Amino acid sequence: MSYKQILERANAFFHRAQRSQPQHFQCRGCSLCCYGLFEIGAADVSMLAEGLETLHPQRRRMIVRRAKEIIESSNHPNSRECSTAEKQEFFHRTASTACPNLSDAGECMVYDHRPLVCRTFGLPLREGHRYIGDICDLNFTHASEEERLAAAWDLHWEDELDPEEEYTIPEAIVLIARLRGWL
Repeated sequence: MSYKQILERANAFFHRAQRSQPQHFQCRGCSLCCYGLFEIGAADVSMLAEGLETLHPQRRRMIVRRAKEIIESSNHPNSRECSTAEKQEFFHRTASTACPNLSDAGECMVYDHRPLVCRTFGLPLREGHRYIGDICDLNFTHASEEERLAAAWDLHWEDELDPEEEYTIPEAIVLIARLRGWL
């Protein structure tokens, strides 16, 4: 299965869960899920590159500038070289940092090319039959365990990350910009 097929599957799963349990979804464009840095996989980097390539150059420059500013102002570690504890401290410290792809109107400017984790945010999570929990503070707050399990995204579809393939979105954007000659 190609990565684009996995992304399409994630979109379809999210929409199916939303249609079958609308009472548990508060997703209405609040962009809460667009704050806080986190890791994405290497396959997501190429998707972001495609998305950035489609943007007007002025908008792309703005996103690259924002990504650079986040890296510089947050004392951003190289996520491929730091410990799990250092990463967790960094993610906690940047929990209110807006994604550089988030427009002033609160919309994702690379929505069709967003990472897998962005496509599944809001769903409960599981690994196989093991329930992991809820990620979004707004969705599934009054759902039964059965309802949560029925809507839980199975992480076995996630991009398997090893330390050499983990990036934050700002890191990925700056890497893409350097490789494409936009910096």
